[in-house]
Amino acid sequence: MYQAILDSQKSIFWELYIFLDDIEGKRFFDLLEQKSRAGLDVKLVVDAFGSFWLSHRRVESLRAAGVDILFFFERKKKYRGWWKQLISRTHRKILIVDEEIGFIGGVNVDHRMKDWLDIQVRVEGKIVHSLLRSFAKSYIICGGDKKRVKKFLKFKFRLRNDESDLILDEPHNERSVVRKKYMTALLRARERVILFSPYYFPDQKFLYALWRAKKRGVRIDLLLPLRTDVRLVTYAAYAWFKLLQKIGVNIHLTPNMMHGKGVIVDDDWAMIGSSNLDQVSFYDNYEANLEIKKSSVVKNLKNIVGEWVENAKHLTHDDLEKMGFLEVLKTKIAFGLYKLWSRK
Repeated sequence: MYQAILDSQKSIFWELYIFLDDIEGKRFFDLLEQKSRAGLDVKLVVDAFGSFWLSHRRVESLRAAGVDILFFFERKKKYRGWWKQLISRTHRKILIVDEEIGFIGGVNVDHRMKDWLDIQVRVEGKIVHSLLRSFAKSYIICGGDKKRVKKFLKFKFRLRNDESDLILDEPHNERSVVRKKYMTALLRARERVILFSPYYFPDQKFLYALWRAKKRGVRIDLLLPLRTDVRLVTYAAYAWFKLLQKIGVNIHLTPNMMHGKGVIVDDDWAMIGSSNLDQVSFYDNYEANLEIKKSSVVKNLKNIVGEWVENAKHLTHDDLEKMGFLEVLKTKIAFGLYKLWSRK
């Protein structure tokens, strides 16, 4: 991504959840200011909560250099209620360079995440038009001048019969498009499904889809980090493990933090992006994912994630039986708190 920005000649549009001016972020911010002073159109949309620790000094420096930086916070949409206003974030990670090159996945800019396992995909072609439209809508929601991005709104999201497609979730929709894609993946699988996410909190219908796939003889692998950066969510995920093992799901725990999110079905379909396998991502956040139908790309993703699975700890029935009273209590408390937080 840094190299693409370095080579840019026209514009840089970037929307992401966490963008901090630490040792990793500084070089990006310096380069963005340099490009803006050179006359490029540089627009940033960063989440107000996720990027809370971005310094005012750096924001002022960016604006002084001509960078159009906006903070995402839906305080104006009163009809959605105070709770939705509080928890609805832009969790997307989209970078578009020169209106021709796009990047999408789970990668933020924060030195703490430097060694995390994550996935970001570079794309070109018609799919970039969809990324531009998505960015333009976020820019307008943040109070940006519609005239500056109006030309991108003509692009359509759906790209039928193409090798990739942009799959978006927005919290004002009653149904999650991304969740539906996960459910369809479980229904269409013939041999194997690999689910991977740092945070995991399914619903009853999702669990039923897992059970049905397993009954058809499909191998299901669920890859999660052993410990996440949010301890509450870690224990909430643990609360599901016994039921998942009973269904027949293979649970794998990465020793290092894994932040990649997505699903791989057999050798011919995959989806990666910013959506976690939980209710907050499905119903409360603005999320962006890439549906991939090109078998060669799917196989490459499968090789990467498959290596993560091989290097992970494979959870056994004995491991769960060894959990002490305190650990079980923590999972139950976390489970209840997460349900209260997500209102599900």
